[in-house]
Amino acid sequence: MIKLKMPLILFFLCFATFFAVAQEEPYAVIMERITQDLQLGVNDGVLAKRINKDQTSLNADGSWADINYADAQYNPLKRIKDMATAYMRPSNNLYNHAEIHAAIVKSLQNWLDKNPKNKNWWYNDIFYPQAIGQILILMRNAKTQLPLELEKALITRMIRKLKAGDGANTSDEALHFLYRGCLTKNKATLDSAAKYLYEPIAIADGKEGVQVDGSYFQHGKQQAIASYGKVFAGNSVNAAFYLRGTEYALPKNQLAILVNYLKNTFLKTIRGSFYDFNVRGRGISRKDSLSSGMGGMVNKIKRFDPENAAYWDASIKRTSGAQAPGYKIEPSHTQFWKSGYTLHLRPAYTFSVQTASTRTLRTERGNNENVLGKFLPDGATNIQRSGSEYANLMPVWEWDKIPGTTSRDYPDDKGATILKEWGIPGTTKFVGGVSDGAYGVSCYDLSYDSVQAKKAWFFFDKEVVCLGAGIKSSAKENITTTVNQAWLRGQVLSSKGNGEKWAIQDSIGYIFPHGGEVEISNKPQTGSWKRINYFQSSTELKHEVFKIWLNHGVNPQNAGYQYIVVPGIDAVGLKKYDRSLIQVLKNTEELQAVKHTGINMLQAVFYKAGNLSADGLSLTVDQPCTVYIKNLNSKNPTLYIADPAQENASINVSLKLPGLLKIQKINCNLPTGLQAGATANFDIKE
Repeated sequence: MIKLKMPLILFFLCFATFFAVAQEEPYAVIMERITQDLQLGVNDGVLAKRINKDQTSLNADGSWADINYADAQYNPLKRIKDMATAYMRPSNNLYNHAEIHAAIVKSLQNWLDKNPKNKNWWYNDIFYPQAIGQILILMRNAKTQLPLELEKALITRMIRKLKAGDGANTSDEALHFLYRGCLTKNKATLDSAAKYLYEPIAIADGKEGVQVDGSYFQHGKQQAIASYGKVFAGNSVNAAFYLRGTEYALPKNQLAILVNYLKNTFLKTIRGSFYDFNVRGRGISRKDSLSSGMGGMVNKIKRFDPENAAYWDASIKRTSGAQAPGYKIEPSHTQFWKSGYTLHLRPAYTFSVQTASTRTLRTERGNNENVLGKFLPDGATNIQRSGSEYANLMPVWEWDKIPGTTSRDYPDDKGATILKEWGIPGTTKFVGGVSDGAYGVSCYDLSYDSVQAKKAWFFFDKEVVCLGAGIKSSAKENITTTVNQAWLRGQVLSSKGNGEKWAIQDSIGYIFPHGGEVEISNKPQTGSWKRINYFQSSTELKHEVFKIWLNHGVNPQNAGYQYIVVPGIDAVGLKKYDRSLIQVLKNTEELQAVKHTGINMLQAVFYKAGNLSADGLSLTVDQPCTVYIKNLNSKNPTLYIADPAQENASINVSLKLPGLLKIQKINCNLPTGLQAGATANFDIKE
């Protein structure tokens, strides 16, 4: 009998041990991952120096003399988090210092007592509870932890009502639910955290979140790929990283959506280590807003998506500067028909266009950020080679001359000021384009601020052709089309005289086949961050800016323009560049068309039903549309077609091409429903 009892005792001891460990899981595992993540990229020397400086203004009651607690923003919680990080890191000089521990306790108690509130709900419901959760998790790893009652009170202070269905904001709120769930070992809280962290990882038709075309909406139908889409990406990656291998691991179908967004949309908007300014929304008005810092996020992705490891590795090398900005970039062209955004990638450059339509919202001004961004959605073109062409240049921009836009040339900032915050709809319906994934054409029927124009962009390999027609305005100001406004780097070379004109700066060439009133400035421009964002510094800045534009004069009634952007070229190369490869067949307010003889393709924008006849070809359509024909002169051309207005279910096309003996008549059935505005393609065979 005695021999039988021993195995039972061992069994119960083992079971109790297993049960105790199980009770710790997955909370301890997740919290350890969060702890390690919070220390990524920490420079102990810089951190200690910053803390020592902050200590000089710390009052005896735990408040800081230089912080306005009636309008608390990132500080003081950011400073407290710094102290907690240093205090729990054995590698830091301030590790386990009693003085630092006392400062952490005093400052947290002061925060608890003051209970600051901010007029901007984001601080109250997202930043404050997130920062408190991170501080508490860090201090759980300290040799001397926080007083139990203080920690409990702070955890209670973290509690907020979570708002579901709010895209990136929902995942932002769910992140501090995750912190709180781990700190309290509360399964219900952790269940909610996982549920709502993953909720935004879905295809949302016209609602806030990832769209069927791969773009991202927030604050209504507004393109937000690397503004709120960046928050969505960061939180989703963190959630998948923290919860991997647990019962809360990201389901495979949602993993596919997340990977597709990261790989085919989000990361493509980064050139080198800098974002395309067209995807930063109102964040364009914040200092360093174009700096991406993607290494940490991408390294996490590799842990739960090893299948695409080669892609993630190449991305890390590009964004960290270990390799050139064009390293392993595959040529692509994406027309995001839901959001009016076009992204054209080549190893040598990135070129994007942002537009707005009656189906979308214009780039917002909100919380007095992006005050002067009135013309950002009117065909703004981002042209990058190194990636840094626009980084931190926005304070001194002339904001009525945003690259790519046609607008009134105002005497001061008043004309570029967005007067209403949030949610201003676009004003035109014919906005979009056609794409085969490698090439395409985009158009924008501009009608805004008393200016009308038909604007189109034709995307090839070495060049982008930009056309404008039907430019009209009765405004008192000159009407201009801005070609670029970027950092002045190196010498500006340009031609003079009549006929063709050209210019080159910072390895980007600009050709004006028919000349025009081309104006160039390389003078210093002044401004401040506060000029465009009332929460930023008022320090006056002066930077040398390269600015090139076309002046259409006052009261134009049918003005137009043609220019070709040739990135990755020097003056010798630009002079040798074969202009004959590009043939502008038509540039009117009814039809714009370009043929590229070098790669054997035709691209056209029909603003109304009509016919294009030139060089032995004839193309007729019975509805407005964008058309692209690949292998134009061959026996097996391919037709790509889309309806930018997203109104037609079918378009009749009649074709007579050099390689075909007979006229081809095609009834083109177009995508509808969720896919309305997307490209349809048809192989043409006799």
